[in-house]
Amino acid sequence: MYGNKKTKIIIVMLIIVVFMAVGYAILSTNLNIQGTSNLTDSWGIRISSVESTPTGRAYNISDPTYSNTTMTFNVGVKEPGDKMTFTVTVQNYGTLDAILDNIDASSSGSYVIKYGIDGIQEGTRLLAGESITFTITTEFDINAESLPLEPIKELTVTLNYIQDDGQVITPSDPNIDNNDTGQPTLINAILRDNQAQSDANIDFGKTSEEDGTKGLYYTSENTEDNKTTYYFRGAVENNYVEFAGFYWRIIRINEDGSIRLMYQTKTDDIIENISSVGSSKFNENFDDNTYVGYMYGTPDSQTYSETHANVNSSAIKSVVDAWYEENLLSYALYIADSGFCGDRSVASEDGLWNSSDAYYDTALGYKNNITHYGAYNRLVNNKTPQFGCPQENDLYTTSNSNKGNKALLYPIGLITTDELAYAGAVYQKYNTSYYLYGLIPYWTMSPLRFNGTGIVVWEVFNQGSMIDGNYANVKVSIRPVINLKANIEIVSGNGTSGNPYVIKTN
Repeated sequence: MYGNKKTKIIIVMLIIVVFMAVGYAILSTNLNIQGTSNLTDSWGIRISSVESTPTGRAYNISDPTYSNTTMTFNVGVKEPGDKMTFTVTVQNYGTLDAILDNIDASSSGSYVIKYGIDGIQEGTRLLAGESITFTITTEFDINAESLPLEPIKELTVTLNYIQDDGQVITPSDPNIDNNDTGQPTLINAILRDNQAQSDANIDFGKTSEEDGTKGLYYTSENTEDNKTTYYFRGAVENNYVEFAGFYWRIIRINEDGSIRLMYQTKTDDIIENISSVGSSKFNENFDDNTYVGYMYGTPDSQTYSETHANVNSSAIKSVVDAWYEENLLSYALYIADSGFCGDRSVASEDGLWNSSDAYYDTALGYKNNITHYGAYNRLVNNKTPQFGCPQENDLYTTSNSNKGNKALLYPIGLITTDELAYAGAVYQKYNTSYYLYGLIPYWTMSPLRFNGTGIVVWEVFNQGSMIDGNYANVKVSIRPVINLKANIEIVSGNGTSGNPYVIKTN
């Protein structure tokens, strides 16, 4: 068996011409058998059959295909021990004897995939009219300690046959030329350095300080397209990143494989401290439902859609965009356009602010109608945060994206209140021992309500120890959020403050 280390939830492999995309990975490889012959005789080596045998929950996403000397496989595996075994038969239809001169195998990308070639090796003869049968396997390593997220992997295998003139070729196994850089991607480093665990038993009505939860968790519930995301929770101390002259904290590995980071401080400051890039009102005005938006439409409109059109930039967005332009524009190559959710869906009509209040949520969302927005129900009433964005109009992306509202100038935003809840925060509860606790309050991207007097947006209060709402026309600190591309590599680090992950940028 030859290969790399571990795989995961879905690993898709195409054998030779490989393309692996993030979102249940595809490994594509075409196996070419090539050779030479004399003009006076015939040369004819080609694949005659391919059969597949699954172990565990391994399956063929599409049936194996082959033509002449090229085979294509498309395989999915879901848990440690899953394996697909392909039994390949190669026939010599010519009149010339052949010998396998060498097997070239190369790989690049993620090192967590385990693969193997058995039953054939350099020096193996294939006489005229005969055939040889061997196996190719793709396997989720039984010793995997975590569930990697869509690792990217490229594998190329070529069998080079030459005419058999009685020469002696010392038998040897495939020589796998690993083209990996020697440094893992940031995703691989995160999964390498943490024992990921399911969040199925977490009570989000309790802070991480109350229930003692701490570490890297994963879920595929309430996520974008029900894909898996990994997120940090509690008083973790190994999610520091150094990038573009700043320190950041890793919030999560997004559903598309990009990595979400939140601004921590400048690299010439003390890394454990939390600072901001400035302060701003969320919006200058706050007397109409339109101003709950990171971008917004027309005040005093008669409809929800006009009120929440993405036409105007909020005050805070203008500050964040200017900071990006000054500090991150030259690093745009490394930044993903994964989107930021400013959820303006309205809460249910029977949602009370609390039992003593005299007003109900009217679920209107325009003019100065009293309205509670989606995160209110999720985090105040139900204690059920979600990563998925309920409305495409509220998923802020740039015009280059293939999803969301395509309204952003730059791929930068703010944290959502739901992400704070996953990290360990609870509405109006103190938590002084989770990684987003610090020295400053700061804005989120999530609207809370229009209470009849003004717009209220979710804020992290009291040195980051509590989440609650604040009026949009109050100045509060800003901690920007960005997403790094899935294939980003690190040059060093284990994520601690003394040894943060350093992103490779050259």
